[in-house]
Amino acid sequence: MEKTKKGLGVRMWFFLILIGFAGQLAWALENMYLNTYITYLNFSAPAGQNFDYSLDIALTTAFSAIVATLTTIFMGALTDKIGHKKLFISGGYLLWGIATACFGLFNVNSTSKILPIAMASSLAALFVIVLDCIMTFFGSTSNDAAFNSYITKNIEKENRGKAEGVLQILPLIAMLFLFVGLNSLTTDSSSGVHDARWDLFFYIVGGFVFIMGIVSFFLIPKEKEEKSEKTYLSHLVEGFRPSVIQKNKNLYLVLLIYFLYACATQVFFPYLMVYVERTCRISNTGSGFLTPFAILMAIALLGGSLLSVFFGILSDKLGRDKLILPSLGIFALGILLMFFVPQISSDGGRLGYGIVSGTVLILGYVGVPTILNAIVRDDIPQGEEGSYMGVRMLFVVALPMCIGPFIGNALNASTGEQYANEFGDVSSVPSKYGYLVGLGVLLLSLIPSYFYFREVRKQHVAKQ
Repeated sequence: MEKTKKGLGVRMWFFLILIGFAGQLAWALENMYLNTYITYLNFSAPAGQNFDYSLDIALTTAFSAIVATLTTIFMGALTDKIGHKKLFISGGYLLWGIATACFGLFNVNSTSKILPIAMASSLAALFVIVLDCIMTFFGSTSNDAAFNSYITKNIEKENRGKAEGVLQILPLIAMLFLFVGLNSLTTDSSSGVHDARWDLFFYIVGGFVFIMGIVSFFLIPKEKEEKSEKTYLSHLVEGFRPSVIQKNKNLYLVLLIYFLYACATQVFFPYLMVYVERTCRISNTGSGFLTPFAILMAIALLGGSLLSVFFGILSDKLGRDKLILPSLGIFALGILLMFFVPQISSDGGRLGYGIVSGTVLILGYVGVPTILNAIVRDDIPQGEEGSYMGVRMLFVVALPMCIGPFIGNALNASTGEQYANEFGDVSSVPSKYGYLVGLGVLLLSLIPSYFYFREVRKQHVAKQ
């Protein structure tokens, strides 16, 4: 990819932003709105047909993480072996878009027509979980394995901080786009009838991802053929060899920090939207363009995103190591602030405090991976970019998403307050104590941080 003497070329920036944004739009739909959609299927079900939506959310998160990690491990190694990452990116995005749009086909009514059984709502949720795994396979192939390894390979070290800063705000811009532009499609009108247009919501997002897949064919320059001489199996196990781990201590210590950050996040983040709406009682219904819920999320995402860009810029200028602890500290503060949102009595006060708390939370949520991802990219051995994306996914996605959501689900079941829908069916809503537990897990990241900084000091002294 072409670069100017001062930094990244225009074409690379277009590639980063357009293709990166399309991917994060699909991931935002999966990580945030699929959980809300499963909740919607539960609360909109006919009387007596509710199911354990909190457990389904945890299962969705865990299965998605497992599929994403296995896909990235196997397909990332394949991209290193045969090259041609462009084909994996573009072809994957096309199939990813189709799979995303297919979510619009499943709801309580359509499922009851396919299989006319009493528990159509729970069956619809099961269909969502299965389709999510299919969508994740295409998304992880094109984005986690191919796109991320392409970025690691083609962006020089001195530009990675600013590039990572932009990449890390794309998920928030994607969420902001969904909350402000499309959120009204996922909410019922004030009439009390379940008339949300989830089908149209999925078709729009899936269609955009599909179009960006076509665009990427023309946007990514033709690659040089760089077929590896190593065997596929060698690429597959490279990042898991004990000798490789010993040789790259810094990389794996940073991944341990990342792992604990991600575990802490997954305790509460899969339930964040439901927490804000149900537990914090910030309304997400009405006929207006922006609900109080959408206002809170929009301001928090936009404010946190803009502020987090400075982390990437500062990391290139001051050094990434110096910003690890400050970013973790900001995230810890945001988590703590979110715990107190439901305790504010007035609607206006709760909304205002929620905006401040959410902004700090999002700033830390983006700032931490901005720094850690840049360090990980710096330390990945050249020529193994695709293979190490799978190692990264194991630490950052698979293990945290198989641990955190189930801790959150257990807290929701044991300490969550009760919510009754218009049919009188009662369900638990996300517990505020998930934020305290998440904070406790995050504090554990100080342990690998200590060993990482000690290793960095030892290496610095050895070079003198």
